[in-house]
Amino acid sequence: MVGLPSSDAVSASLDWALSHDRFVITLCHGPAALLAASRGKDESPFKGYSVCVFPDSLDEGPNLEIGYLPGRLPWLVAGLLSEQGLHVINDDMTGRTHRDRKLLTGDSPLASNKLGLLAADALIEAVRAET
Repeated sequence: MVGLPSSDAVSASLDWALSHDRFVITLCHGPAALLAASRGKDESPFKGYSVCVFPDSLDEGPNLEIGYLPGRLPWLVAGLLSEQGLHVINDDMTGRTHRDRKLLTGDSPLASNKLGLLAADALIEAVRAET
């Protein structure tokens, strides 16, 4: 998880997904992978998208205190995504999910089931649109 924003492999995977009009689905801290999409580019290809992410406020205190994380993260995902021009639509952890185009996001493990259902619906919708 810690290396997602700086991963060339993640960047290449996202480039492929975007160029092939594929869905990108992320949960909890997973949207940190979206930070890698801007590697070697002037701006993020996700600039202007809206997303749900794990709240930075929890990574700065409670998660460290309870041991959810192995230590302080070198980045705070919501803040960095905002700096890249993405709109973070949550600042809490409620199990919220969101779809913006073919980007599906969920704010935390609480969103797991709901994100799975959102993804299934989106994929079925895409298949039906092709036929």
